[in-house]
Amino acid sequence: MEAGVNVRRLHSDEGAVLEPRPAVVTVMGHVDHGKTSLLDALRLTSVAAKEAGGITQHLGAFVVSMPSGASITFLDTPGHAAFSAMRARGAAVTDIVVLVVAADDGVMPQTLEAISHAKAANVPIVVAINKCDKPSANPERVKIQLGSEGLLLEDMGGDVQVVEVSALGRTGLDKLEETLLFQAEMMELKARINGPAHAYVVEARLDRGRGPLATMIMQSGTLVSGQYVVVGAEWGRIRALRDMMGKVIEKAWPAMPVEIEGLRGLPMAGDDVIVVETEDRARMLSTGRKEKMERDRLRKAMEEKFEIPDASGEEGSERVEMPIIIKADVQGTAQAVTDSLKSLNSSQICMHRVIYHLLEDMGKLIVQKAPGMLEIQVAGEGEVLSIFQLTGRSKSKGPDVKIAGIRIVDGRFTRSATMRLLRSGEVVVEGSCLSLKREKQDVETVDKGNECGLVIQGCDDFRIGDVIQCLEQVKRKPKFVSAENGAVRIEC
Repeated sequence: MEAGVNVRRLHSDEGAVLEPRPAVVTVMGHVDHGKTSLLDALRLTSVAAKEAGGITQHLGAFVVSMPSGASITFLDTPGHAAFSAMRARGAAVTDIVVLVVAADDGVMPQTLEAISHAKAANVPIVVAINKCDKPSANPERVKIQLGSEGLLLEDMGGDVQVVEVSALGRTGLDKLEETLLFQAEMMELKARINGPAHAYVVEARLDRGRGPLATMIMQSGTLVSGQYVVVGAEWGRIRALRDMMGKVIEKAWPAMPVEIEGLRGLPMAGDDVIVVETEDRARMLSTGRKEKMERDRLRKAMEEKFEIPDASGEEGSERVEMPIIIKADVQGTAQAVTDSLKSLNSSQICMHRVIYHLLEDMGKLIVQKAPGMLEIQVAGEGEVLSIFQLTGRSKSKGPDVKIAGIRIVDGRFTRSATMRLLRSGEVVVEGSCLSLKREKQDVETVDKGNECGLVIQGCDDFRIGDVIQCLEQVKRKPKFVSAENGAVRIEC
């Protein structure tokens, strides 16, 4: 129950008439194994795409329509990080995962990551061995590798279907689509067509002219333009409803990717979309969800502040926090980058084909993580022009004090700094600055070209012509120079 609205009841399909719906497919795999190329090739196989002369509208999903009348909805996003984030938030969007593995490279770390995500979400996998047109392609080796990772392929007596394709050569795509249709048929996918719509956001972005836009996959019911909707913690009235071609439509049905315009704020990938009857109810539900999110955020912040021990485990060690602003074209990309950055506190993972690039990244990482060295720098320099003695002080306030009247010839003097007195190039005394005045007023800093009065702790022997230096302690970070001849050069 949230803000007086029973969300479970709105989503219930109990007793409703269920009808067959298209499968929703997410394509995953290791970087450079051809995921994007395969998605592009699949787009071009769509009958609808050919009739419209190609798809120009940027959506997080698209539909492949085949001559038989059957169709498949493909998620162009999310990536692995967003996929797991959506699954963790209960967004059961994907019916089937297509695992793309390059026939020449074979199983790689992100391949295993994709398998793990699919298994955790209890989603069936169809393997697409890509780049089979390359001379170095070895599909059989890939099958053996997948089998050794616990993926039981049909060729080996299991139930995971495998299709050999070439995204660039556009071969094997028909077989892949047939395989996905067969898998979907076995799953007997159905949904409620009538009644209030329920959907999940797969992508969101902010358009300068149109405002917040959310791409979503319909789960059940019918979404109608003009309805009030609550999307995660945001709400609005649907001003425009567009299909994957960017065409304005009046209604949307299950498994259909659509983009809605009219929200008051930008939702998150994985947010659920529900329809409510009135603006007041939409506002009330949105407010309740935002308040809950704020309570959860504050509770998490307090837990991190008081309960999580320092990662170094060393007493007195300092925890460093780095504020970062992430800006991306779409919300899903920003979320994926955010999730990746959050994982950096537990590991650093670099993958390279060229040793030089590896060494270069390692050198930069060393510089980034190095604590730096404390050193003393001269922040300012001045010349003693006159000397004053403050007399008549009571015994309780201590002995008489000598004040040096100086002109700053370089840099600046700071009240909190250490001062060094030089005479004929030799250090006479070094001590804290007890007083820094300009025109009889206490000041924190005095810049070049100005005159001031100065008292140095432990110094009562100023002479006209003495040089006084203002010293500051700074942390100097090492500097990455190069990575050549198998060695990393860093200047400390």
